[in-house]
Amino acid sequence: MIEKQLLFALRRLGRHKLTTSINLLGLTFGILSCVVIFLYVAFEFSYDKFHTNAARIYRVVVPTTHDYGIQSNGAMMSGPLGPALRQEATGFSAVTTLFTDDTRVLIPSVGQPPQVIPAISGDETYHITFADTDYLKIFHYQWLAGNPATALQKPFSVVLTESEARRYFQAGAPADWMGRSVVYEDSLTVSVTGIVKDWDQNTDFDFKDLISYSSLEQSFLKTYIHDWGNLRSGINVYVKLAPGTTMAHVEQQFNAFCKRHIGPKATLSLQPLADIHFNAAYQDMYGRRAHKPTLFALAGIALFILVIAAINFINLSTAQSLLRAKEIGIRKVMGSSTSGLVRQFLIETGIIVVAAMALALLLVDPVIAALHGFIPQGVRLHMTNPGTWLFIGVTIFTTCLIAGWYPGRALSSFLPVISLKGQGVRQLNSKSYLRKGLIVFQFAVSLLFIIGTMMVSRQIHYMINTDLGFSKDAIVTIDIPRGQPNNRKDVLATEIHHLAGVRQVSLNTADPQALYHMIRWTSLEYKGASDEKIMPGGDYIDTGYISLYGLTLVAGRNFYLSDTARRSIPAAGAAAAQPSYRAFILNETAARALGFTRPADAIGKQVINGQASGPVVGVVKDFHSDDMHQTIRPFIFSTQAGTGSQLSIKLSSASLSAAEVKTLMTNMESVYKKIYPGTVFQSRFFDESLEQLYKQERQTSQILNIAMGIAIFISCMGLFGLAAFTANQRTREIGIRKVLGAGVPQLVSMLSREFVLLVGISTVIAAPVAGWGVYQWLQSFAYRTSMPWWLFVLAGVVAMVIALLTVSLQTIRAATANPVKSLRVE
Repeated sequence: MIEKQLLFALRRLGRHKLTTSINLLGLTFGILSCVVIFLYVAFEFSYDKFHTNAARIYRVVVPTTHDYGIQSNGAMMSGPLGPALRQEATGFSAVTTLFTDDTRVLIPSVGQPPQVIPAISGDETYHITFADTDYLKIFHYQWLAGNPATALQKPFSVVLTESEARRYFQAGAPADWMGRSVVYEDSLTVSVTGIVKDWDQNTDFDFKDLISYSSLEQSFLKTYIHDWGNLRSGINVYVKLAPGTTMAHVEQQFNAFCKRHIGPKATLSLQPLADIHFNAAYQDMYGRRAHKPTLFALAGIALFILVIAAINFINLSTAQSLLRAKEIGIRKVMGSSTSGLVRQFLIETGIIVVAAMALALLLVDPVIAALHGFIPQGVRLHMTNPGTWLFIGVTIFTTCLIAGWYPGRALSSFLPVISLKGQGVRQLNSKSYLRKGLIVFQFAVSLLFIIGTMMVSRQIHYMINTDLGFSKDAIVTIDIPRGQPNNRKDVLATEIHHLAGVRQVSLNTADPQALYHMIRWTSLEYKGASDEKIMPGGDYIDTGYISLYGLTLVAGRNFYLSDTARRSIPAAGAAAAQPSYRAFILNETAARALGFTRPADAIGKQVINGQASGPVVGVVKDFHSDDMHQTIRPFIFSTQAGTGSQLSIKLSSASLSAAEVKTLMTNMESVYKKIYPGTVFQSRFFDESLEQLYKQERQTSQILNIAMGIAIFISCMGLFGLAAFTANQRTREIGIRKVLGAGVPQLVSMLSREFVLLVGISTVIAAPVAGWGVYQWLQSFAYRTSMPWWLFVLAGVVAMVIALLTVSLQTIRAATANPVKSLRVE
């Protein structure tokens, strides 16, 4: 019986090629979207799920709200915090401090120059990590050589992953690599004391060089581990709770701990391991963050697209009731049951769904490769994964049920006598509200994507093109290697300044608007009529920075060279030296926060920043130091010799040709390589760096663009099929109207009127929903664009034009047909 139903289904699908093709193509796109998004979402949620006792692993973080409501969440810690926490707090089975950095590596060879391995190769950055033995108690490895109990105990020891050891030493086995020397940053020589197998599952802790933490004490980085006053971007503290210990029990000890070591207003918290991959508020140097709301939105988009494809199937199936009503009646007369008829429809649906799934699976890897800029490397279709097969089975079953059950149930529900007389058709047609409602739903979803895409693009354009308070054109920045002599920085700046095409250079720690600024979480105090204390952001700059970036001084002056060189002289008989001298330039917000009504009032006033004090020499006009999500906050500039980590270069003209810019960049790289041999030249244009700050928003825009295109395409295919079917059913009516004098425009209008009305209803429904969603999204920005009414009208017009273009081919063909042939149609 099933074989006959299957054969009949194949024959029928073959006879109705247009409908079959539309359904197959629509379901293929819908299922393909679901599979790709499933693989992506499953990939992101798989991070660090494999660790033993993962629920007991936490990171120590700093959740702090400063003045002006600025949230300064951070994962960076001061060096002594981890060891002190291990000694003074209870409830831990292990506490480890990690210091992560990136540096070039030298591999000594007997009788040959050392092999130089850069920190960056292609798009991948290789990090080194200082860790102690407690790290190996928290994160477990499979050991190929060495003893986990002692491998990281002694100074100048390193444990390498198998892939890293092979990258360094090429040939050999783990036992052969033991005892080999590795030199980091030209000065830290360590010996291999262990080889571990690389983790083969997704993780943010893809550390390949584990150097014993005790090596810091005897290296040029030793100041990091004794300084309570500064939070270091590379230092993180991880803990593993003892069995039976709760997170609340540990955190209640933090207040007293912070008062003893950090300050009365400081606080610490624990961040679960499962939260690290998704929480962008706590950044580090090694992990990649996924945006959980985006993942959930993607899952919703995939479901919408699949539902739209199923709606096409339902609409076309019910619209074909005119062709199938008598067939159903005859089948019932011949003894077919309602369940048998429903099964026939489900078999027809199943054939299309299975074929669509097969096509989708063939297209998955090419689509993922095409979306490599959005989908992270490592997302692949693994047919051996049981979870993949479970998803495929559930998708096929659900789609068959949605797309096949209702049409089969509706058409098989009429009595044979009614079906054979054609009255069942009239009943179906009289209940076409469902079909119209489904069309409205399809285009309402499409309009949501259209409006969302337009508003996201409008906000991105606003963020990139609004006046940020500084110049961003024709500026190139070059990263300066760490651990190099400071005098080389000045040589680099001087030689690049002499290149043709360069107007100005500046050594500094960050661009005016950047993801990170050098001065963070340090206080700025003014002891005036009433003591004021703020927590500003800031950077170290030189005398050329203000003019290079076009910042506007509203009071005072720029830095002088003497501001960097001067130091205070201890007072006679003083027990200790006074804080070191340093000059400061504030932004307007910082000046107001310190109590100055006018910017000029701040000039010459003495302020204290940590261990440094000095006068305010200038005030600059407010500028956006952070992205548009945050309000302008208090910001300071200061000077400190040797702190420049990047060189900013202003080109002589923004209108240099591409060839001239390429030649100039080549010359810059040559100068850089001469001064810093064996290092990687890293440069970027400032305006491109600004756009990278809004990577998440651009990805959201890309998602909406793709979803909009797929949704509109599937909706239009269904509309095309319905238009063709409607035109075919009204062939005789069209012929009669033409004989009676109706022209082509009237006939096209008559055939298109219903579809235009449905799209108009979709616009009315979608506009307030989209408006509410866009409004909620815009609330995450402190500075945002407007939401004009005409944008919703424009979206409706766009959808209407798309619908008209979709149905016009069929309506014009029907309207221009020969009425004689039309009237002969039975």
